[in-house]
Amino acid sequence: MMQDETTPTKTPRWPAIDAARGVALLAMFVFHICWDLTFFGLAPQTLETDPRFHAFGHSIAAAFIGLAGVGLALAARNGLDWNQALRRLAKIGAAALGITIATYFIFPDSYIFFGILHLIAVAGLLSLPFIAAPSWLVALVAVIALALPLYVGGPAFNGDALLWLGLGTKIPLTNDWRPLLPWFGVMLIGLLLGRMILARGLPAWLANWRPSMAPAKALVWGGRHSLLLYLVHQPIFIGIVFVISILLGPRYTASIETFRATCQQQCLTSGGQAALCTRACGCIADGSEAQGIGGAVAQNRLSSEQRQKFDEITKVCIRREPLAP
Repeated sequence: MMQDETTPTKTPRWPAIDAARGVALLAMFVFHICWDLTFFGLAPQTLETDPRFHAFGHSIAAAFIGLAGVGLALAARNGLDWNQALRRLAKIGAAALGITIATYFIFPDSYIFFGILHLIAVAGLLSLPFIAAPSWLVALVAVIALALPLYVGGPAFNGDALLWLGLGTKIPLTNDWRPLLPWFGVMLIGLLLGRMILARGLPAWLANWRPSMAPAKALVWGGRHSLLLYLVHQPIFIGIVFVISILLGPRYTASIETFRATCQQQCLTSGGQAALCTRACGCIADGSEAQGIGGAVAQNRLSSEQRQKFDEITKVCIRREPLAP
C-alpha cells in the first residue's frame, strides 16, 4: 500500500516487497516529470495524448493499487488489527483530502477529487472484510469489479455524487482519475496475490534478499516511505521544471495542427479508416477554432464550459463523418 510502514510487526518484513513498491514509485517519478515538462512547454505537447504514455500511467497505478492489496494481506498475516488498519487508511484518506484541496487552488478546472490516494483509501476500507473471506469469493468479486463498468452503468451515474463509482459515461476533467470500478478489482487481485505469497512463500532468493548497494537500499527506503514521497515529489518537480522553463523558455508550443495530427493518429489506432479519420479530425479542429477554443483544445486545458462545447463539436463531426462505414 502507498504508505509509511514504520510500525513494527511480529514477523520480519520482506525487503523485496518494499523494493517493488520503490520501483513503482520511481516509475511514477518518471511519469510526472514527463507531464511537468509537457505542461511547461519543455516537451512535445502530443505526449499527453499519446496512448503509450497513458498506458504507462495506468500500469503504474495498477502496480501501486495491486501492491496495496498485497500489503493488506501481509499486514493481516497474524490476524487483522482493525485499529491499526483503520488508522493507516485514515492517514491515506487525509492525504487524499489534502491533495484535493491543494489541486483545487492550483488547478481549479481540473483538480483531483478521486485520484489514486482516494481510491486506495476507499478500496482499502472495502477490502478489509475480504481479508478473511474465501479466496473464491474474493476472486469472484474482483472479476465483477473489473467487468462491471463494461456492462453496467449509464448517464444516471454521471452526477457528482455517483461519478466516483466509475459507472458513468462521463470522463471528468481532472489530473488524476481512478474511479472505484474497475480499480477495486485490481486491489482484490493484489489481496489474492498476497495470500498466495503467504501460503507458498516467496522464492528463497527473494525471501532472503537484503539490499547491499545504495540504489537497492534507496528503493527499499522509498517503498517504506512511499506516501511521504508521493506527497512531496510533485511540488518539488514542478518547482524545478518551472525554474528551468523560465531560464530556457518553452521549447514546444501546442497548436491546433498538433491536435489534428494526434487525433488522426488515435483514430487510425482505434481502427478508423484513414480518409474518414482525416475528415472527422479536421472537422473537430476547425469547429474548435470557430468556437474560439482551439488553443485550449491544443493544450488540453479545457475548462468545464469549454469541454461541453468541445463535446458538442465532436458529436456533430462524428455524426457528419462516421468513422466506421
